[in-house]
Amino acid sequence: MIENNIIANCKPGFQKKKFQKLKKGEIPITFQIDLHGKTLIEAENYLDVVLPKCQIDGDLVGIIIHGKGYNSGEGGPKLKSFVAQYLDYNPHILAYHSTIQRDGGTGAVYILLKNIN
Repeated sequence: MIENNIIANCKPGFQKKKFQKLKKGEIPITFQIDLHGKTLIEAENYLDVVLPKCQIDGDLVGIIIHGKGYNSGEGGPKLKSFVAQYLDYNPHILAYHSTIQRDGGTGAVYILLKNIN
């Protein structure tokens, strides 16, 4: 979901206090994914491979860098919109929120994956 240029969602039943910590960048980051320069298909394929590997490795909190979409033209930030939709529909994502300024602001998003171990 995108509102006021912020990407954010918390799946039902997820702890609100933990979501607030994620939102403030207070949970240690264990991985980072940079999607700059990728097409939407390349980004989807990359996320489909990398996120399950992160889960298997126990790396559950990360940052996805999607950019702010300044060069996206009249259609707006395509990669950012794709990431928001992808995270909404991915059953392995518990919560996500645009990062604080030091981590990229609205050009990146914190994500929290389900623990499968």
